[in-house]
Amino acid sequence: MVVFEESSDKTILLKIRVKTNSKVQKISYNQLTDSWISINLKSKPVKNKANKELIKLLSKKLSITTNQIQIIAGPKNANKTIQIKFYEDITKPKIVEKLAN
Repeated sequence: MVVFEESSDKTILLKIRVKTNSKVQKISYNQLTDSWISINLKSKPVKNKANKELIKLLSKKLSITTNQIQIIAGPKNANKTIQIKFYEDITKPKIVEKLAN
């Protein structure tokens, strides 16, 4: 499975696996072994809190607004597909670098 898919010039789809109710918030991804980006969230999966925390975290890491991020698959599942719209061209390695920092 591919972690990144380009649906258009400036739109990227990310495959994410979310772990809720963690003590620390972190993003991990090994390009050689992982087929998903793993994200640990502090929120519990109640009343959409974990999804909101996920969108805030991604917007902060990628320096974009929350309106540019949308969960298009798996809103009530640990495995999610996230659609991210960028206003400028960005490369996949740059996205991974931003998420890792």
